[in-house]
Amino acid sequence: MIRLITFIFFLVFLIAKLNWAYGQTNLFATAFTVNGAAVSNYEIDQKVRFLRLLGEEGDLRSLAEEELLKEKLYIQETERVGLILSSQQILATATEYAENRSDNLDGFISRLGSAGITKESFFSYIEAQLAWAKFAREVFGSRIRNLPVPDVDEKLLLEYRTETTTVNLLEIVLRIDENNPDQAQQIAQEIYRSIKTPEDFSITAQNYSASSTRGEGGAVGWLNLDSISGIFRNAINRTSTGRVSEPVRVDNLYYIFYILGKRTESSAANFVSIDYATLQIDALSAELVANIQNTIVSRSQTCEDLTENSLQFADYFSRQTINRDELGAFADPLEGLDNNEVTRVTLDDGSRYIVMLCKRNLVDDDEIRQQVLNNLQDRKIDDMARNHYAKLRAAAIVRRN
Repeated sequence: MIRLITFIFFLVFLIAKLNWAYGQTNLFATAFTVNGAAVSNYEIDQKVRFLRLLGEEGDLRSLAEEELLKEKLYIQETERVGLILSSQQILATATEYAENRSDNLDGFISRLGSAGITKESFFSYIEAQLAWAKFAREVFGSRIRNLPVPDVDEKLLLEYRTETTTVNLLEIVLRIDENNPDQAQQIAQEIYRSIKTPEDFSITAQNYSASSTRGEGGAVGWLNLDSISGIFRNAINRTSTGRVSEPVRVDNLYYIFYILGKRTESSAANFVSIDYATLQIDALSAELVANIQNTIVSRSQTCEDLTENSLQFADYFSRQTINRDELGAFADPLEGLDNNEVTRVTLDDGSRYIVMLCKRNLVDDDEIRQQVLNNLQDRKIDDMARNHYAKLRAAAIVRRN
């Protein structure tokens, strides 16, 4: 009897202790609902850990809640239209995600486990992202693919521009010692606060860096900014040339960069040729130029009109089609024109022209055309998906417990 009473007291004590513990953390309690679908504190905790692993900073709980809300809406919307994902598709996407982070799937899942993140939480994230991507392609993709060919050409010619930003970097990579985790952070902060010159940064890289660039004083060279991971890109964008970036932690490493230089180049698509007309006016009197402007130019709605109306000035008139990279001084003025628009151009030698853009032409290269068209379609689908999500988010019923 005494043993039974002792056991009952012990059991009550254990249950009370567990209830107290769960009352403190409420891990499996519902934190909020999205259109009736529950999001637990456990899911939020898992998402916070995942964001921290990816190197995100700031109010991670708020960010985690918003990400989970988004994932719930993704799944709800794809289920509404009847889209179904196979386990093979989810596995393939998870494998690709891991490989994009220079790891195989088993290795990446092991890294997640070390950070307290379960395989199930990771796969839930992958499923939501994949479901939304499939939804966007199937729901919005047909609208883009069915655009009339002339419309597609016009979009390609007017919208497809490239802007490339490259940076010249030095790097220092510090490995975090599990037995003394604060040491690497202290060194990283000291480098950030104290180093002012590339020479000092290079010497420090040779002494401390765990990167393969250590022997070259941390020299990375010129890199396309778009090819750099987002967390690094943000730090580099915030840092001026000739300065050291704030330390960035990813997994068990700290990264610090010295920005040697930045440059941005903009250009139109290199598969475009330009059909344009010029009327040289520097040899003509001011009165005659004014008359040409008020009659010939103002009455010419197209290059065909301008050609016909300029017959009396045939010696001064020219129309030609050449590759964009051969336009010389006319390249920049023509860049800002739409078809059949007119501008005035004065060249360095003092010659003056009335210039009309007739048409931009796609070079007949099916492979390049399809690549550019695919990029344009992807951007349009992304825009439509973002707008659709904004409507879902605004209409969502979110209740917090």
